[in-house]
Amino acid sequence: MKLDLTRLPVGEMMVGFLVVSLLATFILAFSLVDSGTDGTDGGVTDVPSTPISGAADVVMGDNFFDSNDITVTVGDTVVFNLTNEGIAIHNMHITQPDGSYSEAGICTLDGADTCSDPSAVPSGQTAVLEWEVPDAPGTEIPFRCDFHPIEMTGTITIQ
Repeated sequence: MKLDLTRLPVGEMMVGFLVVSLLATFILAFSLVDSGTDGTDGGVTDVPSTPISGAADVVMGDNFFDSNDITVTVGDTVVFNLTNEGIAIHNMHITQPDGSYSEAGICTLDGADTCSDPSAVPSGQTAVLEWEVPDAPGTEIPFRCDFHPIEMTGTITIQ
């Protein structure tokens, strides 16, 4: 007589637990991915039609900026109000005037870099970045999240 472990109560519970665990894993994994069902590429919006003057709200997600193309007015001071709606830690780091990031590659609030305050924004938290727009119309200035420097980037265009 051959013993079928799946017919025993403990065996049935183990098989059921494994099936439920696998289903929960797939459901969770797919619920964390922004499918872009509205026709966008994961929540990223287009360039605003008029330059931002004064303040701009920027949402940080996993791993994108909404918006990642920002237009600002030459010589203005812009305050970026940042909200981390993602799960991971994020920040916003604007390049130095020469187009580079600090040697360490991570924001420091010592004045050399223009970055969010705080420089590490946990999930559900907010930050502020105040930036004086250079007098250089037509210039495109990159920005990024130091924690996701390849996937999470954007450009500020000065008009």
